[in-house]
Amino acid sequence: MAARQLAAAGFRTAILEKKKAIGEPVQCAEGVSEFGLASNGLAPKDEWAIQRVSGAKCVAPNGSWFYITRLAGYAIDRPAFDRWVVDGAVDDGAELRTSTKATGISAHEDGWRIQANGETFDTRVVIAADGPASRIAREAGLVRSLEKVPAYEYRFRREDVPPLDPEFFLLYISEAYEGGYAWVFPKGDSVNVGAGGHIDAHAATVEFCRKFGIDVNRRTQTIAGSIPYRYDLTTFALPGLAVVGDAAGITNPMNGAGIHPGIFSGRIAGELAVSALASEDPSALVAYDRLMRDSPFLDPHLFWMIDRIRGWSDRLMNSVAEELHGLEWRAVTARMALRVAFRKPWLVAHAREFLRMIYSLELCDRYGW
Repeated sequence: MAARQLAAAGFRTAILEKKKAIGEPVQCAEGVSEFGLASNGLAPKDEWAIQRVSGAKCVAPNGSWFYITRLAGYAIDRPAFDRWVVDGAVDDGAELRTSTKATGISAHEDGWRIQANGETFDTRVVIAADGPASRIAREAGLVRSLEKVPAYEYRFRREDVPPLDPEFFLLYISEAYEGGYAWVFPKGDSVNVGAGGHIDAHAATVEFCRKFGIDVNRRTQTIAGSIPYRYDLTTFALPGLAVVGDAAGITNPMNGAGIHPGIFSGRIAGELAVSALASEDPSALVAYDRLMRDSPFLDPHLFWMIDRIRGWSDRLMNSVAEELHGLEWRAVTARMALRVAFRKPWLVAHAREFLRMIYSLELCDRYGW
């Protein structure tokens, strides 16, 4: 996304990609909101938008469920999507080098020097989009700490997954996932089933499949990876340098969503890089840090909320979902809250958390997936 901005503005642009094939292996549940695409100037294409979905449902341990969002989105072919984004930059003049791993960065004259595959690249601007390990951010001395959570996923044929809603993404919550969740994402003729959180994600995925009668031996693909959860970087940007997407930990801590934050942060970094180069003022890129910290993806409410959810019991989750069963979370009113408090006074102790949850769900509904 950053390279698209730079190449389109006429600046000499190189994309260094460590993988041999763009977007592979997949490390993604492959769901993104329609708003996430449109707000970044992207329109769905048949080559990668596999299925349109009507939103997402949250399923409690006892089977009660409610709508997390009724805003539309897409199950995408992530490798095809990544290739399409890169092709757009190449069409505008960017040079693509695959199988090229950046291994070091250092300040050099009026810019930066990148080491990759035994070569050096001197450049005025670097956009570090090197994934959760964030090697460039480490080499640049920006990393205080990186907290990640594991995620594990199987892909199945559609007919091999019984708990399937063909129109919605399903997110299964439980105290067993310690703030994470299991998921069932329909994707045309296939389905992605997985789990992630502060857990053994592989074991959780296998157990989820067993519980719902999904034969793991019928899987067609296995996908695993790490999701940034709480990254502490001194800054996301220096003069001539910006760290974007997973490398900066810019993912939604409530749901682990990373596609929208990735394309958003890349686009903003690219726009500011264009300004920095056009004005010959590399410090113009420093504004990226403030824009990211003010973005909804890094709203402190989300981190506060997910920390509380990690302590929620199945009893609490079941009770809340029972009250909202079949409804959208927006159905909560003062009258409903009073009625529930009268019948279940023990829930009153969580009133502050519920209020903040509504605000968090509003952020996630609008921006976070």
